[in-house]
Amino acid sequence: MSKYIYKLSDYHAIKKAAISIDGITVLSGINGCGKSTLSKWLYYIVNGANLYDEFIYDRYVSQIQNIFTGLNFARRDIDKDTDHSNSLFFREASSKIRSLKDNGEQDKVEIIQHIAEKVIERFCDILYIYLKDSPSPTKRERVFGFLGIKYNENENFDDVLSSFRYAELSEIEHIKNNYYESKRKRSMDDFLMLLHDNFDIDETSPNNINVEEDGVKLFQKGSVGNLYNLTKAIYVDTPMAVSEEGKDDNVFWNDLKSLMLDENKDFAGTDAYKKIIRRITHLMNGRVDVEKDDFGQKELHFVSEDGLNIKLDKTATGFKSFSYILRLLENGYLNEKTLLLIDEPEAHLHPQWIVEFAHILVLLNKETGTKIMVASHNPNMVDAISAIAKKENVEDRTHFYLAEESEQRFKYIYKDLGQDIEEIFKSFNMAYHKIEQYGSLGV
Repeated sequence: MSKYIYKLSDYHAIKKAAISIDGITVLSGINGCGKSTLSKWLYYIVNGANLYDEFIYDRYVSQIQNIFTGLNFARRDIDKDTDHSNSLFFREASSKIRSLKDNGEQDKVEIIQHIAEKVIERFCDILYIYLKDSPSPTKRERVFGFLGIKYNENENFDDVLSSFRYAELSEIEHIKNNYYESKRKRSMDDFLMLLHDNFDIDETSPNNINVEEDGVKLFQKGSVGNLYNLTKAIYVDTPMAVSEEGKDDNVFWNDLKSLMLDENKDFAGTDAYKKIIRRITHLMNGRVDVEKDDFGQKELHFVSEDGLNIKLDKTATGFKSFSYILRLLENGYLNEKTLLLIDEPEAHLHPQWIVEFAHILVLLNKETGTKIMVASHNPNMVDAISAIAKKENVEDRTHFYLAEESEQRFKYIYKDLGQDIEEIFKSFNMAYHKIEQYGSLGV
């Protein structure tokens, strides 16, 4: 099983963090110490590294589609002034490009270029016929202006069209060459730009960030390598992410809901998977099903053992916490190549269920190999993970970190505690002491 070290420094509230991840990792500290920042950027990096080629390909196709859009816009204007209609050709070409993008067929780059070249040739023919029919100077200038064609009265239309054709075909060739160059170089600057575009990141990127897999850095000399044994990160910042009222623009929530709504009926699961699934359904006294609403849209329902069927959205938040684990397990998304990131899983859970949730997390790592990073400042959760990890003999791959304020105010260093949680409890005791102070003052 691969071991990972995640490093982030001098970014927002984080002065320095070097986090080991090979089993269960627990981050503890006060609010505002950067725990969520660590989780978010690890999600971006892991998924971005695995989707990098796909991002480059999607950008290539989108750039080609943008050229199509411009030409088709001008084509519609031209068709209005002629007896010809070329809409079917453009629709078919656009449809073909979309299908090649949606299917993620990255070996179809040359085919897309060929389609684009045919579209340009067809458009130039359309434009030639249009100009031959002598449109009014106003309409001609309007079309030329939109296409970026510079023209004066002394120029021959054939020369103008030849220059336009050459420029458009050269642009297609340039886009294709950039695609291959991006794949070859795997530039970190390009990678970070693609992360911002695809994950809707609205903050600057950290300058000092890296992930090591078995001692090999992901980022080296300004280029991006590969993570061989970590292919998916799932980030749950709140159990409310499974709610239908969640934000449509939240990348983490949309990703989680998509995985939960999936119906991977081909995944059978080992006995270990089934054991954990049975444990969760017993705790919930029911299961989570995917059903369809009146408009054919998938939605999640909780179905109790006595037949009660309600939308998961309407259940208690504690049910939601166990439900996402259940659905991810049933669909086969929790395995040795998955990293599960959870912020404050104890929120909204009864103390008894906190212990049960901790037990589920430990079993997930032990039985499926899922790597887990938990941000928590709840003593019951921290203590439960520590105790159960010892009981299940996975203590050696369980790590605890405490965010301590550095000499610089509001900047935190993540201290590696190993398996010793005593310092975390000392920080909790400081909070209890503060409560006692308030009480003694009569505040």
